[in-house]
Amino acid sequence: MIMDYVEIRPPRLVESGVKYFLNETLKQCHIFKERFHNWIFNIGLFLLFLIILGCKQQYILSKVQKFQLAKKQAHQELITGLPNWESEFETFSKKLIY
Repeated sequence: MIMDYVEIRPPRLVESGVKYFLNETLKQCHIFKERFHNWIFNIGLFLLFLIILGCKQQYILSKVQKFQLAKKQAHQELITGLPNWESEFETFSKKLIY
């Protein structure tokens, strides 16, 4: 008996077309997942940026209000906070009364 040399391959459980289709589908799923995660990350960073910007704006506005209030009070003191000037006569008369 003459035996022909036949190469024995292990059996394939999945056809090559199906394997290619599944690989391409998984690649597309991976791309979609990356895009989705990028969108979520970008939206989260944008919201964080808005919150920080809002807090900073509120801080700056409160400082400006305090400065304006202090300036207003200083201006009021200039008008009404004139030093009391008493003449010698008024000082002498107070000493006599008390």
